[in-house]
Amino acid sequence: MGIKLIAIDVDLTLIGSDLKIGERARAAIRAAVEAGCVVTLASGRMFRATLPFAEELGLDAPLVAYNGALIKTAKTHEIISHRPVPLEHAREVIAYARGQGLHLNVYMDDTLYVERYDDEALAYMTHCKVEAVAVGDLGAFVDHPPTKLLVIASEEGVDRRLPELKAYFGGRLQVVRSLPRYIEFTAAGVSKGTALAILSQRLGLSREEVMAVGDSENDISMLEFAGVGVAVSNATEDVKNAADYITDGESGNGVAEAILRFAIGAGLARS
Repeated sequence: MGIKLIAIDVDLTLIGSDLKIGERARAAIRAAVEAGCVVTLASGRMFRATLPFAEELGLDAPLVAYNGALIKTAKTHEIISHRPVPLEHAREVIAYARGQGLHLNVYMDDTLYVERYDDEALAYMTHCKVEAVAVGDLGAFVDHPPTKLLVIASEEGVDRRLPELKAYFGGRLQVVRSLPRYIEFTAAGVSKGTALAILSQRLGLSREEVMAVGDSENDISMLEFAGVGVAVSNATEDVKNAADYITDGESGNGVAEAILRFAIGAGLARS
């Protein structure tokens, strides 16, 4: 039983710090598609910040965005699954961020909202190539369940706050770290792993026919779901511990290595 679905994280997995898709990864993905594999991107990013990479690669599969809170097709924009954060819990996160003086992103209807255009907002807009809408008081503005919320803090701040936030929100919200300075909040039970399960069922595939590739904490669930879970060499230690295989290459080169090794044929990864 071969690999028929490949899910690839975007930041620091598909792309490195230059935010570009390398030629090795591009060629391997093209070869996988030509061999009959469904290739999707599974990202914490917004759908509209994930879509350009899918379009660049010519992918037409459903994309996993917002850490699994949204599954939406790349070409027709059909929503397969959307699980937003309950409004009362979203307001708790907003109050927490404001009380701690932390920058907060709120995502509703695939639009990014911030309180003001501070340095964090501007840096995020540059990184993801999306525009934000500054609305002032997010607590007063948010009037329906958002897809996701994201707190930005220092790496040390995330180290300190993450366990506290996971304990506080318990089973009410899914709280994960994505990039080193990001704490992401989605509805309880939402993860890349649960999204991959939904997508696999839709495609009529078993988990043994799925490969997932990632680097950060928010990728662990999909690595654990997939029959083959792959960590790129620049992944964090907890991700490597959850993986079935760790690539020699970082980011895009690691993606190419995994595809060639597990999806297109053993022995080609280092050719």
